[in-house]
Formats: sequence, structure tokens, C-alpha cells
Amino acid sequence: MKKIAIAALLSVVVVAPAVAADEPHMYAGVRVGQAKTSIDNATLSTANPTAFGVFLGHTFSPNFGIEGEYLALGEIKGGGGSAKSTGFSVSGVGSYPINEQFSLFGKLGYAMITSKFSGGAAGPNAKSNAVTYGLGAQYNVTPGVGIRLGWDRYKLDDSSQSFNGHVNLISVGAVFKF
Repeated sequence: MKKIAIAALLSVVVVAPAVAADEPHMYAGVRVGQAKTSIDNATLSTANPTAFGVFLGHTFSPNFGIEGEYLALGEIKGGGGSAKSTGFSVSGVGSYPINEQFSLFGKLGYAMITSKFSGGAAGPNAKSNAVTYGLGAQYNVTPGVGIRLGWDRYKLDDSSQSFNGHVNLISVGAVFKF
């Protein structure tokens, strides 16, 4: 699955500039925040780890773009063990510019999350492939640099491991346009 995510991310970089009629509107960014994890039928002693993401995107118009991201959702602990979750996502981004500096956005996409277990009754890794979505706002400090505040939800669903739940990520980040 990682190969598919990497191929999709590289497709954004290669194909998106050719599709856009105007000058390319590529951007890259980084974000950090708190991931609140909720697992069905589990008691978690640490469920709010620090998380981060690195993303690359392209806007096709002032109202639509596509974004690929690598995520590290942190480590959760419970039941004598722990799980670290990482993944990739590809999302369509709809944006509503309020003015030249400020815009609101929504994201809808697909995420592939892998959770690696250790300690306790650690079993094989859990893999979740599911829809992801989010909302946020961006303030452009300059034409080339923006600050983002966002909320995203990632579904965790691996029926083979009974590892079901979700992660809510609230983050702040920086966007660099080129």
C-alpha cells in the first residue's frame, strides 16, 4: 500500500502542473498537533500523542486542489502495550477564499494508516484503508507563505485485528507556495 501512496503523491507532482492552465500553484507544508485516538472496546492510558505531517499539493483553481501527505500519528498506550500509527493520505481540497489573505478549506480523501503494536498482547500490525476528511482555515502571511489551522479525522478499521476506532487530529502548520 505504501507503494500506491508514493505513486499517487508523485503523480500529483508530475501531472498536476501539466493539467493546470495557469501558472503552477504548487505548495509544500508541515504541521504538528495533537492526535486524539479513540479505539472501540479499549481502555487507553495515553490517547493524545503529538502528531505531525508533511504534505505536498497543487491548486488547480482558487477553489480546488489536491494534496498528498505523510502522517505520524504518535504512540498510544493501553492494556500493557502500545501502538504507533503512521500513514499516507491523498485528498481533494475545496477552498473558499474570504479575501487575499484568509481562506477556509475542506478536505476529503483516502488514507492508509498502519499501526505497529508492541508489548502486552502485541499481534501483527493493523492496516486501515478508509475515507478521511477535515476542515480548516489558512492565513497567508505573504503571497508565498501561509499558516494553517486544521482538524482532520482518520478512520482506524482493521477487522482482522479488532482494531477499530478513529483519530481526530487538530494541528497548526506552515504552507510554502512555489
